[in-house]
Amino acid sequence: MVLRYLHMVFFFPRCSFLWAFSLMFLFSGRGYWQELIESIVWAHNKLKVAPATQPRALSIVQGRAVGVTHYLLGGIATTWAFFLARIIAVG
Repeated sequence: MVLRYLHMVFFFPRCSFLWAFSLMFLFSGRGYWQELIESIVWAHNKLKVAPATQPRALSIVQGRAVGVTHYLLGGIATTWAFFLARIIAVG
C-alpha cells in the first residue's frame, strides 16, 4: 500500500522548493528572471534542441508579474501536496 504512493512522498518537498525558489525571484525583480531565461536559452542553443533565439529583457513590472504568478501557483501546489500527503498518511 505504501509503495503505491511512494512517488507522492517527494511531491511536497519539490513543491516547497519551487515555491521558495519563486519567492527569491519575486523579491529580486527582473534580474534573476532575466539570468534564468538567458541560461535556459543558452542551454537550448548549446544543445541545439531549439532554433536560435535571443531573449528580450524583462521590465521590472514583467519580472514582478512572473514572480507573483509563480509564487501563487507554487503556494497552491504546495498546499495541495501537503493535504494530499496528509490524506495518504492518515487514510
